Amino acid sequence: MTQLVLVRHGEPLAATVEPGAADEGAGADPALSERGREQADRFATWLAATPDRADVAEVVTSTMRRSRETAAPAVRLLGLPEPVAVEDLCEFDRGRASYRPVHLRDEGDADWQSIRSGRFPDYVDGPAFTARVVAALDAVAERQDPRATAVVVCHAGVINTYVAAILGIARPLTFPLHHTSVTRVLVSRSGTRRVSSVNETQHVAGML
Repeated sequence: MTQLVLVRHGEPLAATVEPGAADEGAGADPALSERGREQADRFATWLAATPDRADVAEVVTSTMRRSRETAAPAVRLLGLPEPVAVEDLCEFDRGRASYRPVHLRDEGDADWQSIRSGRFPDYVDGPAFTARVVAALDAVAERQDPRATAVVVCHAGVINTYVAAILGIARPLTFPLHHTSVTRVLVSRSGTRRVSSVNETQHVAGML
């Protein structure tokens, strides 16, 4: 079976795009925080020491900075080619003018309350987001050799939505996923998908 190792990015900084800025249309795209960089380093060290290392054929990221920066240490440590950046693996908040990481969100944040209840914020077109995420991750699996592993560094909403689609769960954001946590999906030659694990965090013990 092909294995997809789905990794949530490390902890990012907060970011806001000022009105009139040159990058206003692209939305907030924060870098990793110092803690996020440590999480990425720990993930890389853990991956390099696992039996999966020999089977990793490809590293894939979204085009968002926090995803690409999380993947970078693993790519260097394993000596792999540069990751393939896939726009359809971007989080549902792509293009928003501001981004606040989880630890800076509060009860007065309506979008955060929706996410905590397992639902998309009101600004998200849920069916469209689900369709693009499922198609993008299925495409990654389809191009792998049998028994190969693809490491996909992306976002909590992307991973949750894919897992929910496989399991037939109505709530798209069911699972709490820690930064750099690992979720595994196994895909057979016939395309049958099975969720093997969700939110593995052994490599960031003491940072949760």
